[in-house]
Amino acid sequence: MEIRFYCVHNGKKFYRVLLHGEEIFCGTKGECQRFIKIHNDKVQKSVVDGGSARPRPGNVRIYRRRTASPGL
Repeated sequence: MEIRFYCVHNGKKFYRVLLHGEEIFCGTKGECQRFIKIHNDKVQKSVVDGGSARPRPGNVRIYRRRTASPGL
């Protein structure tokens, strides 16, 4: 994981946390460092517990059916 500068907004510097080139968090430098610490603690805990990281649900697609009104 790495922290990279992203932008300055209203006088605040924002950074990105990248994992394998993909942004997983954006915030101030202190927030990014805290995020990495918490993330590493959670990963370490899941390894100790013998389980893998919590499975993420895939994209949920909702299809709506339009029914014809009786008067049309």
